[in-house]
Amino acid sequence: MVLATGGMALPKTGSDGAGYAFAKRLGHSMTPHVFPALVPLLLADGHPLRSLSGITFDAELRLVLTSGKVVARFTDSTLCTHVGLSGPSVLDVSRYLTEARRDDPGAHLRMNVLPAITPEAFDAELAAAGSLTPLAVLRGRLAERLVRVLCGIAGIDAAANLRQTPKPLRQRFAQTVTSLRVDPTGDRGFAHAEVTAGGVPLAEIRLETMESRCSPGLHLVGELCDVDGRIGGFNFQWAWASGYVAGNAVAAQLRCTPP
Repeated sequence: MVLATGGMALPKTGSDGAGYAFAKRLGHSMTPHVFPALVPLLLADGHPLRSLSGITFDAELRLVLTSGKVVARFTDSTLCTHVGLSGPSVLDVSRYLTEARRDDPGAHLRMNVLPAITPEAFDAELAAAGSLTPLAVLRGRLAERLVRVLCGIAGIDAAANLRQTPKPLRQRFAQTVTSLRVDPTGDRGFAHAEVTAGGVPLAEIRLETMESRCSPGLHLVGELCDVDGRIGGFNFQWAWASGYVAGNAVAAQLRCTPP
């Protein structure tokens, strides 16, 4: 028998988590946490980035612990939505943020909308910009609406003469553009997640056949298992590969079974 029911992501497709209950009844355990992965994040009501719904830009997202340690980073397209953030970079970092916050509620994100440019390098660029404005410096690099929102967060006039801008304010703007602290309030849950994190521990499965170590003759595949990857087809590949291995193993067993 092959158990291939999926996890809990996108329940409207039929993935309601029933497979986990089946697996437990057949002797398996579950990881301590089963949670949405590759899922859009929520921002608080009134957060400035929510006013940019529909704006997309490349950004680096860093997951930072309370200690200041960076434990994950992703650079990719980032989308502002009416409720928060989405896009490849956000989906990739989401599961790590959820996981980190279990032990460290202060874990947060830092966003750099000029990937690969440090706060110090951007501040030096601003200092050398003479009488240009923040809008002029970033024209052609970022959407004007995004620049204006970042200026608002930093407390600087988007049309300010940078030569006349006090150094602390200029540095604050550089920090906002390249290392903006973002504190998501949560995520959009399984209904909007692309995959489930957690599941049946791989130690309970013979990976060469995907056969259960707890219930011989049972094979478990795909999202039921404690496997989840970043975007880019990796989760589909795991589903297909594990299903292929299990199918071949079952076929081999049937061929060896006397009529």
